Amino acid sequence: MCLRNAAKTLIFLAILAFLGGCDAADSLLFSGSAYRPNAYVNGVPLTECSFVALGDSVHLYFEEPVSDDPDVTALMVFLRNPRGDIAGEKVLYSLDGEAEKDETVIQVQSLDGELPPFPIPSNLSYGRYTMVSQVMSGKDILQKTEKPFFYLSNAVFSFESISAHLPGIIENPQLIPTGCVVMLEAKVDFDSRLDPYIVWYDGRRKISEGRFSEGAGFIFWKAPEQSGFFFIRAEIFPIDGHEDLAGYYKEASLLVSSKMIDMNLVSEDIPQLAHWYIFDGSLNDSKMTDSPERALKSLSSIRPRWMSANGIYGLATGRDNIIALPNVRVSNNGHEKWQTLFRFKPVNEGVIFNVLFGASSDVSMSLKTEDRYLVLTLSSPLKTVSQVLRLPEQDSFLVAGVSLSILAGQLSAKINIMGDSVEQGELAVEPVYIEAELGDNFQILLGDSAATGESVNHRMSLLTALWDEFAVYNTPPMEIIAAEVRQTAVYTQPELN
Repeated sequence: MCLRNAAKTLIFLAILAFLGGCDAADSLLFSGSAYRPNAYVNGVPLTECSFVALGDSVHLYFEEPVSDDPDVTALMVFLRNPRGDIAGEKVLYSLDGEAEKDETVIQVQSLDGELPPFPIPSNLSYGRYTMVSQVMSGKDILQKTEKPFFYLSNAVFSFESISAHLPGIIENPQLIPTGCVVMLEAKVDFDSRLDPYIVWYDGRRKISEGRFSEGAGFIFWKAPEQSGFFFIRAEIFPIDGHEDLAGYYKEASLLVSSKMIDMNLVSEDIPQLAHWYIFDGSLNDSKMTDSPERALKSLSSIRPRWMSANGIYGLATGRDNIIALPNVRVSNNGHEKWQTLFRFKPVNEGVIFNVLFGASSDVSMSLKTEDRYLVLTLSSPLKTVSQVLRLPEQDSFLVAGVSLSILAGQLSAKINIMGDSVEQGELAVEPVYIEAELGDNFQILLGDSAATGESVNHRMSLLTALWDEFAVYNTPPMEIIAAEVRQTAVYTQPELN
């Protein structure tokens, strides 16, 4: 035996003396990083992606050649389940072809390069396993290496991409304004047996993690105040227990620019603005974000749902997703005018929002989409009236609004549809009205409030709209603009001699 092998034998005898009654088959003749066995799964190292699916090609190899080492005569490979039991058979890649009775031997000419495929047991259940590789010198173990992996079997599991969705209408969707809140979505395909776990990174900094069933496939990322490229990375695993596993990962490059501006419908410095929500990943009032009583409230057991369309994300509402604005006070001394101005995208036919008046809520206003029409309905115990306008033929977010006029004992309203912006669209010529006792407040509900008392198990879950922005004024914006135009005309009119 050469000096190197003799030295290793002395180490082996010393370990045996130290461990006493240990099983010699599991003893280590030499432990360290001298040998680096690994496995390719469809050409990708197991240490870079720790998943094996049914039908995958698994090939063992040494990261560094061992042909010049006369001590190495074989590589033993087998699988262990989480209980420590051997799953399947032991496979010995051997130069001399010698093997024990419980081993399957594959004789090879060299241990360098890719070895013949390792047979995954046909009856192997999906779950976590350990691939054990033992570098052999005859019947002695020179080194044992264990690499964890997850066996997917025939479960569907793939990571396609990361998509970035912006709030509002952005001039250039490829550029992100500084300070903008971006919704990042992991496009993942998996079946019901799995509940993937995803970890998000901003550069090297971990910023979020969790299960897909808990909504971790979406995160909100606030762009820095400085311009430049920023890199978001996501790594995904088929289960929560992902320790020591290497997941699928994707990276998104985001360009942030200080030259981009938000194109919101309104701004917080308008004194007539009562409530304003831009739905940038939170339910806070955009005019007073630090005031909890002004935040939107979910009336459903389901947490608020965010969705994307045409590169823009918004808050999704409907029968199961009902969001309430804070109550709006109505004065008792006469005439008040209110305007709702909003950008939304119809998703399905149905009620997109309701307005309930008074404590009894027996007087209401609803807005719904039906057969490419927007239908406004006023209801009281004595009368129901409606107004209908055709929706534009476009599959994008629309700007619209409803004007409310509240008098003692009378409620009137009309729809305005502006299309892509407040400069175009269709306006109702005359409002509809009803006679009713209105009370001293009203509340706006995004979603179908008529379904709130029904059992979720006995009705169809349906989303009706995505919301990008919603504002409530105590003076209609068009009247403000008209007043400003008249005032400007008075100031600029030449004096008469």
